[in-house]
Amino acid sequence: MLKVCRILATLLISGLLGTGVVFGDTVKPANVILFIGDGMDEHQITMARNYLLGPDEGLLAMEQLPVRSSARVQTLLENRPDRFTFIADSANSASTLATGQLTSTGRIATSAGTDFDQPTLLQAARKSGFLTGLVTTASLTDATPAAFVAHTAHRNCQGPEDMNRPISYAPPSQQCTIDSKQQGGPGSIAEQLIDARVDVLLGGGKKYFAQKNHVGVQLLDQARSQGYQLIDHIGQRDASDQPRLLGLFSPGHLPVEWIGSGNRRAEAVELASGKPVFAAPFDCLKNPQHNGTPTLAQMTKKALARLSRDPSRGFFLMVEGASIDKQAHRRNPCGQIGELNALDSAVTVGREFAKQHPGTLVIVTADHGQAGQVVPLPDDYRAMTESLKSPQYPPGYYAVLKTRHGGLMAVGYATNAPPHGGWEQHTGVDVPVFLEGIDGREVPASMSQRDIFRLMRAHLQLP
Repeated sequence: MLKVCRILATLLISGLLGTGVVFGDTVKPANVILFIGDGMDEHQITMARNYLLGPDEGLLAMEQLPVRSSARVQTLLENRPDRFTFIADSANSASTLATGQLTSTGRIATSAGTDFDQPTLLQAARKSGFLTGLVTTASLTDATPAAFVAHTAHRNCQGPEDMNRPISYAPPSQQCTIDSKQQGGPGSIAEQLIDARVDVLLGGGKKYFAQKNHVGVQLLDQARSQGYQLIDHIGQRDASDQPRLLGLFSPGHLPVEWIGSGNRRAEAVELASGKPVFAAPFDCLKNPQHNGTPTLAQMTKKALARLSRDPSRGFFLMVEGASIDKQAHRRNPCGQIGELNALDSAVTVGREFAKQHPGTLVIVTADHGQAGQVVPLPDDYRAMTESLKSPQYPPGYYAVLKTRHGGLMAVGYATNAPPHGGWEQHTGVDVPVFLEGIDGREVPASMSQRDIFRLMRAHLQLP
């Protein structure tokens, strides 16, 4: 911690960080583009690289950023906020990235046990005159984008209709009624997104914004009255008389880009005559349901164009590849790889922007780890079965993919047991951090997610 603080102080004094970055005789506005791959730990990155590029054909765009570190993911217990637990969810980990403070699972930028609001980087940036934006392949009300703007006791408080619904698995301290506007609270996540006047909001979740608030006003109408241009197609022309942009491209989460052939996913390995029987390999294909849906790269490009229209102002933009995590939960390796590839394409857009706009800090990281890792192929297990004279096979669920370079890659999931395992669970690992626009000598090899927040705050020179 002391090292990170000394680093930030040095950068501020030297003029490398701040509301403006000095280049020669000019001062360029400071920008931050934060890319978050939901559930994107090193296993997910390796899996995607193996499939997309092969074993020795280069690196993903995110891996080519010149500075690399790793971040510890820290989570508090709701009923004992003085104690840690080792598995995070997107709500508490994104809240740490957004606020620099720790909290418990399920919470959106509020303190564990006490429910105090935790001020966010985006809110501080807006108060200091920066433009702000959120882009996601999930609903805009989902945990990660919500954490940068909203303050709720639970991530499920997405729309006005959720505010009086009990959450069966959440304690009394995390029920949505605490935050309802009828009780004097800030309201649902969708309401808070509009009230916050974020300059650019692009993603899914139209069904939440179609709901009415406690006085009977539809949130879409409320957004229009607060200066939002509403779009449902990425190619729609910007309206000059509306300062803000709200793009809603799906009722809920956006469809994933890839699926397994025949909608195949990982399956449990069966035994026949004492020997394991493995399902046949399958390909990854484009998801026809994604047709007409904007890619994450397209949304990122749209957001950057909008946020950079005023060359005198800097901005903060968070871009989330949300369904890496969601597809891992469902044991869908093709979905995971396709969504990580989509995020990587968006990173390319961000890097190209940064090249043309000195003073832009680009960070790529994850909120937490997820299930799914590369494991031995069926022939390896068959050989072990013959050698040991007993069935050898992976626990949990298993898939074999035909990779783009003509090989085979096996993926295993083992955080929930068949045949009744509902879905895979998060894992307790450090997450990667890739950076560009900062001196690598000033970034520690290992940091916490709170330090990522501090690096962004220092770059924008926020209080």
